[in-house]
Amino acid sequence: MCHGFTPLHDLSTHRRVLRCTCGNLHVIWHDLNFALNHQEFSDLQGLLRRDDPQATQADWALHTGTHGTRLWCGATGVTFTPSDFGAFRHLILHAHPRTLN
Repeated sequence: MCHGFTPLHDLSTHRRVLRCTCGNLHVIWHDLNFALNHQEFSDLQGLLRRDDPQATQADWALHTGTHGTRLWCGATGVTFTPSDFGAFRHLILHAHPRTLN
C-alpha cells in the first residue's frame, strides 16, 4: 500500500500527479488512479506530445472520435470529453521529467 506522496503537478485535489514513496507516479483523475513507473509515465507523456488522434506508444493508445477521446493502457481505458482531455493532457505534460527522478 502506498503512503507518503509528493505533489508534482495538480489542477485540483481530484486531478493531480503525485510521486509516491513506493517509487511510482500516481496520476489521479477523479476516481481513476494510474500507478505508473517512470517509463510508463514517460511513454504516456510521449503519446500526449504527439499530434495524432489515433496514436499508440508502448502500452498506451489514443482513439479520438465524435464522442471524445479514449485513452487505453493495455486492456484498461477511460473516455474523456474534449475539454477534459485537454485538461488531462495539460496535467501530464506539465509534470516535468526533471522533477520525476
